[in-house]
Amino acid sequence: MKKLYYLLLAICCTLFVSCKDDAWGNGDPAMENIYYVGFEDWGQFKNDVTFEVKQGETVGIPVQFWCEFIRPYDVVTYYYVSGNLVRGTDYEVVDAEGNVLSPDAGGAFSLTWEQAKKGVQNVYIKALNGNTGSFYVQTFDPDSDVELTNQDVSTTVNHATADYEVRVFTQNYRVTVNVVN
Repeated sequence: MKKLYYLLLAICCTLFVSCKDDAWGNGDPAMENIYYVGFEDWGQFKNDVTFEVKQGETVGIPVQFWCEFIRPYDVVTYYYVSGNLVRGTDYEVVDAEGNVLSPDAGGAFSLTWEQAKKGVQNVYIKALNGNTGSFYVQTFDPDSDVELTNQDVSTTVNHATADYEVRVFTQNYRVTVNVVN
């Protein structure tokens, strides 16, 4: 009788516990093609991660893309560079081989995630023996009018198409690059 009691208790407990109630779970079709992008190092959730690059050198800044599925399409995410130093004079945005990259008409540089596979890619910044100082690399358009103190990630869209939407986190959208001698 005691074994039957424990068996019934275990069955009842199993019925009341379900992973489907998880708000971040995979059961919501509306969230199926929504992805997230941010810097790999979260800096205690304060956008306080700093990279240092010496004059004439290049620094790689890891950007992470979150997706749990392989898709039949590629996902494009964007990043922006802003601050007081001048691109082309004080620094350049380059690829892994050192080739200079150009932003699109809106000032964005892109990263492509083949088949929406999660992973990490680097953004490369090369200091050009110009001025020293600091600037930002960020996954959110600095000219956007969205309030970044808002904790509602549905408003922090990095890129959206008919196939997918990519969002950024307000705690992880910016890193600082310090160009030093």
